[in-house]
Amino acid sequence: MNYEQHNLKNLILLLLTVLTYTAVLILNRLASKKIFFPNDVGSISRLFPLDITPAPIIFPIIWSTIYIWQVSLKNNAFSITNYKKFKTIWLIYVITFHFRRCSNRDLLYRKIQLFHPAFFLAFVFNNVGMIVWLFVWTNKLIGWSFVGLLFLTLALYLALYVSFKSLYLSRDQLINLNLKKDYWMVSILVHNGLAFFATWVTIASCLNLATYLTYGLFIELNISTTCSLLILSVICILFSIFENFIWQKYMLYTFTPWIVLISGLSGSLYKNYPKSGVNLTRNNILTMLLVLTCACLFTFKIIMFCLYKTIWKEKVDKKESHRLLQAKQENLTAPI
Repeated sequence: MNYEQHNLKNLILLLLTVLTYTAVLILNRLASKKIFFPNDVGSISRLFPLDITPAPIIFPIIWSTIYIWQVSLKNNAFSITNYKKFKTIWLIYVITFHFRRCSNRDLLYRKIQLFHPAFFLAFVFNNVGMIVWLFVWTNKLIGWSFVGLLFLTLALYLALYVSFKSLYLSRDQLINLNLKKDYWMVSILVHNGLAFFATWVTIASCLNLATYLTYGLFIELNISTTCSLLILSVICILFSIFENFIWQKYMLYTFTPWIVLISGLSGSLYKNYPKSGVNLTRNNILTMLLVLTCACLFTFKIIMFCLYKTIWKEKVDKKESHRLLQAKQENLTAPI
């Protein structure tokens, strides 16, 4: 098979990814200036207040840890669009990967399917969902904005899953070609970057749901926000189970979700906690419990990571050796 020539399908998907992402950047900028949009994102957030919205001060705290991944820092109202700029750096890495060649002039992405076409499709759907969300949110269509957020969140999770699996299946090839640095680039930039954004839009989806229940279906505010907090709690627990016991081999080096959850929830507590410390609402207590839960689950994640890299390393290595032996046997018995 000739690996020196580009694959047109892959290049088209890569181009679509870049174009849709660029469109998101441009439209978000136009929305902030109210060009082609009736309102900006922040003003709609302030129009529908909730008692669990994070304080604006949380944004510079979070962005100080990822400042290298963006051009400018804004301290706005709670908005998912503030958290998309970090994607630029890993997207640049993905583009350059598609034009790198091996020593024999073969294109690297043709030999190693580190970025499956489904990964690009999912990310394109995410960008399309972002564009739709911008239009419906700024037009105060809060019900449809929740649908748009849910769609783009699921698209991000799909992109993450495809990328996790692709990296896991490509790891041996990367090591054999002395490209272990690419393994770490994908783990740190792509996986943690996507996980960061997916976690943030998950929180935003819960907030948008509370907004719709309160201002769209006219359910009492404290009931709506309690429902959102409970949903987020279930998601956190399920995520911890998946990352530590079910998809551990995929998610071992993914840490950013807990940083986002703890930061966002702490910001919510900071803004909505009574200054006197008395007359705590049900949601104040739930938020405190959720912050503590996330902190405990993050600690548990670190403990499990240490165990997998030390005490359980031999057991994990044996499983890997068995997997490699099975893969070789399948290749030998496969029809030519």
